[in-house]
Amino acid sequence: MTYTNGNKGLRVVRWIARISAGVMAALILLIFVGEALAEGFEPILHMTIRETAMMAAFFAVWLGLLLGWKWELYGGLLTICGVAAFYLLDYLLSGTLPRGPFFLIFAAPSLLFIYYGWQTRKKPRTEIG
Repeated sequence: MTYTNGNKGLRVVRWIARISAGVMAALILLIFVGEALAEGFEPILHMTIRETAMMAAFFAVWLGLLLGWKWELYGGLLTICGVAAFYLLDYLLSGTLPRGPFFLIFAAPSLLFIYYGWQTRKKPRTEIG
């Protein structure tokens, strides 16, 4: 990918986003694997609709963090949408929001991905005629 005006600052933003997204994606995977080892896979087979919907939203967060490595803007937007869906589902189904900043911290790299993707997007050509 070419960088606008050779901007090294954008490369730094990109790599900070990539490294932090990798750490967050690995942490999410570690949590799920740890739970699977502790509880087994049986609880996954008996999840409620609420749990399944919230798990799908959180899977979108994880997938967005991974996709951000290749497609920064789309990965960042998917992560933000996943977090928003997670919070919205939790509020609609339980009447409360998750406590603490932990779920928002998982989405922090996506803000850098969106910034980088927005700064490096191809601008449409305007024809002079």
